[in-house]
Amino acid sequence: MRHLLEYAIVRFLIFILRPLSAECVFNLGRVLGALSYRAGGKRKKIARINLDIAFGDGKSNKEKQQIIKNSFTQMAVSTLQTFWVIKCPERVHQLIEGEPAGLDTLKQCLERGKGIFFLTAHYGNWEIMGIDHGYRGICKLNSIFRRLDNPYLDELIMQFRTVSGNGVFCRDESPLRIVRAIKRNETVAVMMDQNTAKGGIFVNFFGTKAATARALALLSHRTGAAVLPLFSYPTDQGTYRIEYGPELSLKKSEDKEHDVIAWTQACETFIEQKIRDTPEPWMWAHRRWKTRPPEEQGKKIY
Repeated sequence: MRHLLEYAIVRFLIFILRPLSAECVFNLGRVLGALSYRAGGKRKKIARINLDIAFGDGKSNKEKQQIIKNSFTQMAVSTLQTFWVIKCPERVHQLIEGEPAGLDTLKQCLERGKGIFFLTAHYGNWEIMGIDHGYRGICKLNSIFRRLDNPYLDELIMQFRTVSGNGVFCRDESPLRIVRAIKRNETVAVMMDQNTAKGGIFVNFFGTKAATARALALLSHRTGAAVLPLFSYPTDQGTYRIEYGPELSLKKSEDKEHDVIAWTQACETFIEQKIRDTPEPWMWAHRRWKTRPPEEQGKKIY
């Protein structure tokens, strides 16, 4: 019954948003974001802890509070935009500002025939970014996701993520599917900005050890696939600028394990720099540093 109720609420939101303009959805998202910030409670506390870890005394209390508020707003705007597009996917073109930067770099990587891993994060509007990529018809994008607990919403989201020709891989599926996609010279998007409770390795993220997925580095090392960042940057008008690249320069040595750690660190350093440059579009309310390394067992950050 709970799953059906959640599904009904989402379908109702899709219904009432459908006749609205892109500008109206953007403004409504800003209002909803302000309300969610006021009622944030626990999530606001998590975001503040994260900002203290990331910036320390480098930003004032006022600056940190503004970043949290803007982050909540961006999440609300992204959610409503996704609901607005979900049954009218061609609307995605109204949300993208101009042609993405770095398309030449993307095509150069594809010419090698070894596939591409897109390095990305929960930054801007990643759902809209993925749908836009599919419609450009340059290459197939496969995203990796965890199935939603609600099977009705899971089916709805899966249909949306594949509407423009993209593919999806579930986290609990065999990694061989990822390898096969790379060998077909396709692309696989990997979000590397979330806590990895099992199977991850610890690398520095804003100067603090963070449990991070090692799959991208491991599979890129094995297959020779390029690692190409892919990010969307919000504008003041509720649209997004998309950028591919620059390609990460990752050197192989004779020590595979060393390389995997070094490459994973390089990926996290790149994401960190993007967040440092413009922190508001990142999802600060996630417990990024929840899992601690063995030497810090018993330590709780949140």
